[in-house]
Formats: sequence, C-alpha cells, structure tokens
Amino acid sequence: MGLNRFSLPVAAAIMMINASLLVQGCLEEERTALLQIKTSIFDPNHTGSPLLSWGNDALCCGWPRVSCDNITGRVNEIVLFNVIDPSTGALSRDASMGDWYLNATLFLPFQELNTLDLGFNYMAGCVANEGFERLSRLNKLESLGLRLNNLDNSILSSLKGLSSLKHLHLDDNRLNGSIDTKDFDSLSELEELDLRANEIQNFVTSTGFERPGSLDKLEILYLASNRINDSSLSFLKGLSSLKQLYLHDNQLKGPMDMKDFDSLSKLEELTLGGNEIQNFVTSTGFERPGSLDKLEILYLSSNRINDSSLSFLEGLSSLKQLYLDNNQLKGPMDMKG
Repeated sequence: MGLNRFSLPVAAAIMMINASLLVQGCLEEERTALLQIKTSIFDPNHTGSPLLSWGNDALCCGWPRVSCDNITGRVNEIVLFNVIDPSTGALSRDASMGDWYLNATLFLPFQELNTLDLGFNYMAGCVANEGFERLSRLNKLESLGLRLNNLDNSILSSLKGLSSLKHLHLDDNRLNGSIDTKDFDSLSELEELDLRANEIQNFVTSTGFERPGSLDKLEILYLASNRINDSSLSFLKGLSSLKQLYLHDNQLKGPMDMKDFDSLSKLEELTLGGNEIQNFVTSTGFERPGSLDKLEILYLSSNRINDSSLSFLEGLSSLKQLYLDNNQLKGPMDMKG
C-alpha cells in the first residue's frame, strides 16, 4: 500500500527532473552543432571570448550566449555578437582585412531558433553556396542581427528565403549605392528593418514597395546616416503599416513633396534632421485626408528650412513634439501655421 501511495508522486518528480535536465542540456545534435560553431569561429588566443567555456559543461543551455525553450529544451536563441578577435584566425579569414566568411549551414540543426545575432564580427559574407538562403527551413527564425560587419549589397540576395523574419539589422555595414526594393519582397513578415549607417544613395524599382506583400507589415524603418539624395522619397509608397521612419543625417536637399508621405497614414514618428531640406511643397500641406494625421513626433532640426509661415504643418492634428532648431527661419512667424 505504501509503495502504491507514493509511486505516482515519485514518478511525477522523476519526470520533472528529467524535463529539467532536458531543458538545461538541450538536444545532443544541437550541442554538437554548437561545438562545431565554436571550432569554426573560435580563436583560442581571444581569451575574452564568451565561447571559451563552451563544452566545459554538458548542459549546453547554460552556456554563455545560448538560450533554450523552457518546455522543449530546444535552442531558441544564439547571440554571437563580438565573439571574433580581428587580429587572429577564424573561418576563411582574409588576413589583410580581418574579414571572415560564414558557413550558415552550421545553424541548420536549430529548428526552433528564434533569434540569431552575428553582429560585430568583421564578417564580409558567406561561404559560397552556404549562405543564409540555406536557413529557409528555420521557419521560427524571427530576428537576425548582422550589424557592425563588413557586408555589402550581395548579402541581400541570400536573405530572400528567410520568410519568417520580423526583425532584420544590417546597420553599420557596407551597403552602398542603389538598393533594389525587390530584394525585400520575400520578407513579407518583416516588422523592423535597420539599414542605418551605410552608404545607401537610393532605392530603385518603378513601384517602390507597392508590390503586394512587399513589407506591408513593416512598422519601423531605420535609414539614418546614409547618403540618400532622392528627395522625392517615392520608394516609400506601399509601406502602409509604417509607424517610425528615421531619415536623419542623409543628403536630402531642396523642397520635398509631401505627397510622398500620403501612403504612410499610420506614421507616428518621422525624423528628417541633419539634411539640407529647404521647404515642403504641395498646395494643401499635410491636410489631405489620412496624410500623417497620426504623426506625434516630427524632427526637422539642422536643415535649411526658411518658410517662416510653417504652413506645411497644417493638418498635423496629432503632433506632440516638433523640432525646428538650427534652421534658417527668420523674421516674424505666423503662429497660425
């Protein structure tokens, strides 16, 4: 009788312990894959690397920069931000530049991977035929961090298969010149796109992002600190879900046609500071129905705005913060503007 009385609780306790060990230990195939990643990119002379202790403990969900799902025990987050010492060896390293090339297939075993951060690693691209397109089977991957690397425009074509991505960070790389908006067509779930601090001049295609399903869920777009000089901003058409748009510190000049913002009816924050904008034109300002009537923050500092009437502000009924410092406004100002 005593054995029967306690057998159920004991069995439950054993199951809970086993589950706990699974969560801490992760799957053997994933543990092996993590060690392969370490072998591929770890520099033993980089004594500060978080990968140094990988393999010392069998419970790999407790390894630095690795997280696992509390229920399944599968790896769901790998953060390899700044793990490579640029002064010494790594996978396919170009000794003269400090660049290295990633074999993205190393991450294929992580079928529940949600977040992958490879930022600040002097990465110049992927090994031939082993790029991010090989990760199209990782249908839970939502966040990919590639900031602070040496990636050029060629990286965009390898991202096309990552249809589950919601957050993509490509800031502080070597993207330059004209970017074809078609490169983002398959990223239909994207909510945040960070392209700041590159050398992008403009986005091309005849219809901008207006093609069906092309970034129509995008809410945050960072384009600051580039060389964008297309003051028409026609490429913004179709970004109907956009709430935050950052275009400060570019090369926008002269008058800007406010009709180019008409499709951004959900926009709440717009930064255009640090350009050479002189004024905004159209006969009706922002008064057209649905034209930025949800905008709360407008940053126009450090431009060349000289229209002291500020008539272009008409229609911005939700505006809470307006920044106009360091412009060329002179004389009396019509507060009715």
